[in-house]
Amino acid sequence: MPGATHTIRWTQMLVVALSGVGAFILYAAIILTLAIQGLLVSESAKLDALISETEKLALEAESVINRLNGSGFDDCSDELLAIMRRELFLASRIRDIGFVRGNTLLCTTGQGVLKTPLEQDPWDFISKEGFRYWPAARLVLFDGNMTVPIAGKGNFNVVFDTRWLEQLTVTNTRWGLAYQHGNAPIRHTYGDASVFRGLDEKPGEVITPAVTYSESCSALIPYCAGIEVRHLDVIKRHKVLSAYLFLIGLVLGAGAGLVTWLILQKRQSTEHRIIRGLKQNAYFPLYQPIVDLEKGKVVGCEVLARFSDAYGALYPDEFIPVLARARLGWAFTRLIMQKTLDDLSPRAGLPDGFKVNINLFPSDIAQSKMKGADISRSLAASRFHIAFEITENEQLDTAAARDCIGWIQQNGFELAVDDFGTGYSNLSEVRDLGCNTLKIDRSFIFDIDTGGLGAALVPLMVRIADELGMEVVAEGVETLVQADIVRNMGVRFAQGWAFGKAMPANELEVCAETLKTTR
Repeated sequence: MPGATHTIRWTQMLVVALSGVGAFILYAAIILTLAIQGLLVSESAKLDALISETEKLALEAESVINRLNGSGFDDCSDELLAIMRRELFLASRIRDIGFVRGNTLLCTTGQGVLKTPLEQDPWDFISKEGFRYWPAARLVLFDGNMTVPIAGKGNFNVVFDTRWLEQLTVTNTRWGLAYQHGNAPIRHTYGDASVFRGLDEKPGEVITPAVTYSESCSALIPYCAGIEVRHLDVIKRHKVLSAYLFLIGLVLGAGAGLVTWLILQKRQSTEHRIIRGLKQNAYFPLYQPIVDLEKGKVVGCEVLARFSDAYGALYPDEFIPVLARARLGWAFTRLIMQKTLDDLSPRAGLPDGFKVNINLFPSDIAQSKMKGADISRSLAASRFHIAFEITENEQLDTAAARDCIGWIQQNGFELAVDDFGTGYSNLSEVRDLGCNTLKIDRSFIFDIDTGGLGAALVPLMVRIADELGMEVVAEGVETLVQADIVRNMGVRFAQGWAFGKAMPANELEVCAETLKTTR
């Protein structure tokens, strides 16, 4: 054993060292990639923001145009101008709104009714929704040198407010926004005129020793954007950070090694506690009442295993998988069975025939552990009615498992399918196994009083179970409202916090008497 312990220790140290070195290498690779690509991820986020804001601008304009066209006006009345100005006031990305008839501009929110109607030039692009776009129109109403994008449909058009583009700052980058539709020539609209390239490659990225270039086009509007990052600018911007890269890598590597060591220690310690617990009396049963909803009394209980030692408690989802992997499921089950008999047999308040549900590992059945075991004979001879709960599992499909199930039924025990609806079986397979009871999983009950999925599925499960001659138990009933709902759905038996949490045998005895006298 000392030699084995020494080997395990060296293996753990090797794993810790490899995790630390691996973390350092991974970190260094990430840093180098970011340096080579010029913080491509960061610049891509800026590119996405540019496209996103452009889409918001266009979608707002389309929404305003559609509302105005739906207003039914066909002339520049004072009422129409008031409505147009209200839309302009509420909009955040529109500079002006115009009313047109045919191809003639008659009035705008800024100028009112034009003394001389203005003939518009042909539009550059008409979308499939019927919106006309003019990405680089000369706005002669305000400033003959101003070039702006305009969109229109029906009797209205809007001038986009592009001041947000002028205020957009992208540090150490060059950017440009371009109009692009089909095979039409690319037209620069804003930013640096020489930036946008119109790449055919997917994704739209070009990396050279000097620069990294990215571009993206909107799926909603005929606009694209390009961003170019100079690597030298990136290096200058991060020259202080580069001095700390090696130190940070060392810290991360050491941290990864420490975390790995702690995880290994915790895992090893927990597994040892679980395995040692079989010999150190760390496992014990608690009992959750099962209630007959029609008679209003406790008619049975489910045995729930718990663990506690000098270091504290462990939950079943921690120790059950470990016991299964260590092939100690039957030793654990046998221990819980014996403690259950020792706990419940002296309780005079629990009547003869009181149903006691005990969980079995699928491997207990698949390997026929129950057949001929002393504890099985003790259970059969007890004054209680014993039901074994099995979870839906493909191991139950084997010939050995079915033989064991047949033996269980021949010796007067019942079978219940636990957590039905979440596992491997369906109702036909449950029928073929000859199960007596169907326990509906708590996931179908927890929101049944608010019209959740269980509200539709539970009645179906009950109806089919009735046709198969099976009793139904609803698990996870936490309120009396839920109890009434499942009772009205035809569920006769239930368990859950509405009737009591998992409790010691003496409390179960009191609970059975109390519920009987208060219903």
